[in-house]
Amino acid sequence: MRKILVVLLAFSLLAAPLAAAARTAQKAKTITPLEAWEMMSQDARDTFMIDVRPRHMYTLLGHPPRAYNIPWRFLTTDFQVEGGAYGGGAAEYTGYQLSAEPNPNFIGVVTSLFKPGDRLIVICQNGDQAADAADALVEAGFKNVHAVRHGVMGEPFIPADEQKLAQKFSPHYGQGGRVNGWVYWGLPLVRSIEPRLIYPPDLKKMQSTQ
Repeated sequence: MRKILVVLLAFSLLAAPLAAAARTAQKAKTITPLEAWEMMSQDARDTFMIDVRPRHMYTLLGHPPRAYNIPWRFLTTDFQVEGGAYGGGAAEYTGYQLSAEPNPNFIGVVTSLFKPGDRLIVICQNGDQAADAADALVEAGFKNVHAVRHGVMGEPFIPADEQKLAQKFSPHYGQGGRVNGWVYWGLPLVRSIEPRLIYPPDLKKMQSTQ
C-alpha cells in the first residue's frame, strides 16, 4: 500500500508540468525511445544515456538501465499557481516549480564523465529538457548527441489543441494516458540506484560526510 501511495503522489506532483507538447532539439539529433534502446543494446562501449530529470523523478518513477542522472533543472520548494510570477516569467503549472535556470554545473559534470566523441543519449520526462540539454552539449563541443523525443513518460494522449474541448465534453478527461514515450513502448525501467550513476556532486557530498 505504501509503495502505491508513493507512486500516486509522485504522479500527482509531476502531472501538471507535462501538459504541453514536447520541444525538439535544434542542434542535437532527435531520436525515438526505440532508436535509443537499439543504440544502447548494439554498442555499449561508447554509448551512454544521460537522464536529465530531477532526482525524485529518476528515483521514484524509475529510469532506463545504465542511465546516468545529471539533472538539467532542479526541483525547488517554491510552490506557485499556474500563471503566477516565477523566474521572471509565469509559472507553467500549479505546484512546486523546477529551477528557473539550468543546472550551472551540468556541462562541467558531463565533461568530467564523458569524452567529446562519445555517443550521448539524453532523456527526460517528456522531451523538453532533453532537447535543451542536448543542444547545450552540442554547443559545449560534444560531437555525437541525441535527444530522445517524448522522453520516459511520453506526450499526452490528447493533442494540446484539443485539451479544452476534451475537458469540457469528454467523460474520460483526466484519466491520464500518454503515448510514444519509453514506458509506452514497454522498454525496461529500473528503480535500483547504482552509486556510479547518480549525480556526482551528491556522491561526493555523501562520501565527505562519512
